[in-house]
Amino acid sequence: MELNLNKREALIFWNPDEKRDKNTYNMVKQLTEHIREIDIRKDKISQTQLIEIISKLDRRAEDLVDKDSDSFKSTFSEVELEEEAWIDALVKNPDMLYTPIVFLGERGMIVDTPSRVLDLDPKHGFNDFQV
Repeated sequence: MELNLNKREALIFWNPDEKRDKNTYNMVKQLTEHIREIDIRKDKISQTQLIEIISKLDRRAEDLVDKDSDSFKSTFSEVELEEEAWIDALVKNPDMLYTPIVFLGERGMIVDTPSRVLDLDPKHGFNDFQV
Protein backbone atom coordinates (compact mmCIF):
# COMPACT_ATOMS: atom_id res chain seq x y z
CA MET A 1 0.00 0.00 0.00
CA GLU A 2 1.41 3.35 -1.06
CA LEU A 3 1.09 6.62 0.82
CA ASN A 4 -1.18 8.21 -1.84
CA LEU A 5 -0.33 11.76 -0.82
CA ASN A 6 -2.78 14.53 -1.63
CA LYS A 7 -2.11 18.28 -1.36
CA ARG A 8 -5.51 18.85 0.28
CA GLU A 9 -5.05 16.15 2.88
CA ALA A 10 -2.66 15.63 5.77
CA LEU A 11 -1.31 12.18 6.48
CA ILE A 12 -0.10 11.58 10.03
CA PHE A 13 1.70 8.55 11.40
CA TRP A 14 1.21 8.83 15.15
CA ASN A 15 0.75 7.24 18.53
CA PRO A 16 -2.30 8.79 20.22
CA ASP A 17 -0.89 7.81 23.63
CA GLU A 18 1.99 10.26 23.23
CA LYS A 19 1.48 13.89 24.25
CA ARG A 20 3.69 15.30 21.44
CA ASP A 21 1.71 13.28 18.89
CA LYS A 22 -1.65 14.52 20.25
CA ASN A 23 -0.45 18.13 20.23
CA THR A 24 0.84 17.71 16.68
CA TYR A 25 -2.49 16.24 15.58
CA ASN A 26 -4.25 19.32 16.97
CA MET A 27 -1.83 21.58 15.05
CA VAL A 28 -2.46 19.59 11.84
CA LYS A 29 -6.15 20.50 12.21
CA GLN A 30 -5.10 24.11 11.55
CA LEU A 31 -3.67 23.08 8.19
CA THR A 32 -6.61 21.08 6.84
CA GLU A 33 -9.82 19.43 7.91
CA HIS A 34 -8.90 16.40 5.80
CA ILE A 35 -6.65 14.21 7.94
CA ARG A 36 -5.80 10.60 7.25
CA GLU A 37 -4.24 9.03 10.30
CA ILE A 38 -2.20 5.90 10.77
CA ASP A 39 -2.09 4.83 14.40
CA ILE A 40 1.17 2.89 14.73
CA ARG A 41 -0.26 0.94 17.68
CA LYS A 42 -2.88 -0.80 15.56
CA ASP A 43 -2.37 -0.02 11.85
CA LYS A 44 0.33 -2.10 10.20
CA ILE A 45 2.92 -0.08 8.30
CA SER A 46 4.14 -1.88 5.20
CA GLN A 47 7.68 -2.07 3.97
CA THR A 48 6.58 -0.16 0.84
CA GLN A 49 5.12 2.67 2.94
CA LEU A 50 8.22 2.87 5.07
CA ILE A 51 10.50 3.01 2.03
CA GLU A 52 8.32 5.75 0.55
CA ILE A 53 8.44 7.73 3.83
CA ILE A 54 12.23 7.44 3.91
CA SER A 55 12.47 8.52 0.29
CA LYS A 56 10.07 11.48 0.61
CA LEU A 57 11.83 12.72 3.75
CA ASP A 58 15.26 12.14 2.19
CA ARG A 59 16.37 10.28 5.30
CA ARG A 60 17.84 6.93 6.29
CA ALA A 61 15.72 4.30 8.02
CA GLU A 62 17.82 4.67 11.16
CA ASP A 63 16.77 8.36 11.32
CA LEU A 64 13.18 7.18 11.90
CA VAL A 65 14.09 5.04 14.90
CA ASP A 66 12.92 6.25 18.30
CA LYS A 67 16.00 5.57 20.41
CA ASP A 68 13.89 5.96 23.57
CA SER A 69 11.50 3.13 22.69
CA ASP A 70 11.59 -0.06 24.72
CA SER A 71 12.08 -2.19 21.59
CA PHE A 72 15.14 -0.21 20.58
CA LYS A 73 16.64 -0.26 24.07
CA SER A 74 16.08 -3.98 24.60
CA THR A 75 17.07 -5.28 21.17
CA PHE A 76 18.81 -2.77 18.94
CA SER A 77 20.78 -0.32 21.08
CA GLU A 78 24.02 -2.28 20.78
CA VAL A 79 23.66 -3.30 17.13
CA GLU A 80 24.82 -1.82 13.85
CA LEU A 81 22.34 -2.53 11.04
CA GLU A 82 22.30 -1.87 7.33
CA GLU A 83 19.47 0.15 5.76
CA GLU A 84 17.38 -2.87 4.77
CA ALA A 85 17.73 -4.41 8.23
CA TRP A 86 16.54 -1.17 9.87
CA ILE A 87 13.52 -1.14 7.55
CA ASP A 88 12.69 -4.75 8.51
CA ALA A 89 13.16 -3.90 12.19
CA LEU A 90 10.77 -0.93 11.94
CA VAL A 91 8.13 -2.98 10.11
CA LYS A 92 8.32 -5.72 12.77
CA ASN A 93 8.53 -3.23 15.67
CA PRO A 94 6.31 -0.26 14.74
CA ASP A 95 6.57 1.08 18.29
CA MET A 96 10.18 1.87 17.41
CA LEU A 97 9.09 4.39 14.74
CA TYR A 98 9.72 7.97 15.83
CA THR A 99 6.38 9.75 15.64
CA PRO A 100 4.67 11.85 14.63
CA ILE A 101 5.51 11.93 10.96
CA VAL A 102 3.28 14.26 8.96
CA PHE A 103 2.79 14.86 5.24
CA LEU A 104 0.79 17.64 3.64
CA GLY A 105 0.81 16.80 -0.01
CA GLU A 106 4.38 15.97 -1.01
CA ARG A 107 5.86 17.96 1.90
CA GLY A 108 6.62 15.95 5.00
CA MET A 109 8.54 16.00 8.25
CA ILE A 110 9.41 14.09 11.36
CA VAL A 111 7.87 16.37 13.97
CA ASP A 112 10.00 17.12 17.01
CA THR A 113 8.01 20.20 18.12
CA PRO A 114 4.27 20.24 17.36
CA SER A 115 4.14 23.85 16.14
CA ARG A 116 6.77 23.07 13.49
CA VAL A 117 4.13 21.10 11.58
CA LEU A 118 2.74 24.46 10.43
CA ASP A 119 5.91 24.82 8.30
CA LEU A 120 4.39 22.24 5.93
CA ASP A 121 1.95 24.90 4.74
CA PRO A 122 3.72 26.98 2.09
CA LYS A 123 1.61 29.99 3.11
CA HIS A 124 2.54 29.70 6.80
CA GLY A 125 3.93 32.96 8.12
CA PHE A 126 2.69 35.01 5.17
CA ASN A 127 -0.30 37.27 4.94
CA ASP A 128 -2.17 35.95 1.92
CA PHE A 129 -5.07 38.37 2.31
CA GLN A 130 -6.35 39.41 -1.12
CA VAL A 131 -8.09 42.75 -1.72
